[in-house]
Amino acid sequence: MSLGAAGIRRVAVTVQAAAALGIAAALVRTAAWPWPGALAAGAGLILGGFACGIAIAFALSGRGLWVARCDHPPAPPAELAATRRPLRLAQALRCYATECLAVLRMFDWLQPFRARTPFAPANHARPGRDAPPVLLVHGYACGQAIWLDMQPALAAAGYRCHGIDLEPVFGDIDDYAHALLAAMRRIRAESGRAPLLLCHSMGGLVARAALRLAGDEDLCAGIVTLGSPHHGSALARFGGGHNARQMRCGSPWLRALAAAETPRLRARMISIFSWHDSIAGPPCTGWLDGAGHIPLSGIGHVSLLRHPAAVRAVLDALAELSARGR
Repeated sequence: MSLGAAGIRRVAVTVQAAAALGIAAALVRTAAWPWPGALAAGAGLILGGFACGIAIAFALSGRGLWVARCDHPPAPPAELAATRRPLRLAQALRCYATECLAVLRMFDWLQPFRARTPFAPANHARPGRDAPPVLLVHGYACGQAIWLDMQPALAAAGYRCHGIDLEPVFGDIDDYAHALLAAMRRIRAESGRAPLLLCHSMGGLVARAALRLAGDEDLCAGIVTLGSPHHGSALARFGGGHNARQMRCGSPWLRALAAAETPRLRARMISIFSWHDSIAGPPCTGWLDGAGHIPLSGIGHVSLLRHPAAVRAVLDALAELSARGR
């Protein structure tokens, strides 16, 4: 039986800890370092490599490297493009440091060790109690635990949240779409209302594929995507699995998905994205013709799941879609 996202992350944390301990033991044995200093050095080297990897991801995504010129996303409207501005040095360093901390928390704590944590209950004293339920859809190689930082804010606003784990981890996005469609039908039957979908990263592509499958069924009150690579990710070529190949810029799967969507379907989507996303790049991949947009700046890919500006944007987008459905 293959490991789920939580199991894979627990293995990764174990390997990181073993590597740090191995480095420390080598320093003690070969250089006569005291154990406290050796352990600190081992942990520092592992964290340093981790930080370098994130810096490389920012560089490759921001410049759109590894993407053929013809595969770049089409240019967004001038009013949307005008929101893109370069960061000052202090802003860039803050964005980078915040992303490092967010990735460390997400992949070395929440996903491996909090995967079974239940979501906070909705606050029914808030006006949002009349809003549709919200189905949270995670991204590549993740699980529903990625929402644990943001979900309490959704619950406080009155949204009743449901999660889904898309498995196998490196499977086909079309198979995920069928699983998501089944979850939407279940929520619709239980609550009597079609859910809103809030999707991070690859989850936005899964939602689009599920909405295409749904056809005329009233199963979705709208989709909010958060850092979704609608035109593909430059880093997808380094990912494993069928889903990573589907997310490569200009892939046949992405082209077929876009060709099957109608203006009416796109109008039910709001894309929240950062011009400085560390994974879903090149810039503009979050733009989707016919959808609504909330552009952000100075926020990395994983930071979108907890940054105050991203949380506010999500609440605004959910409120807008909820109002349309009344």
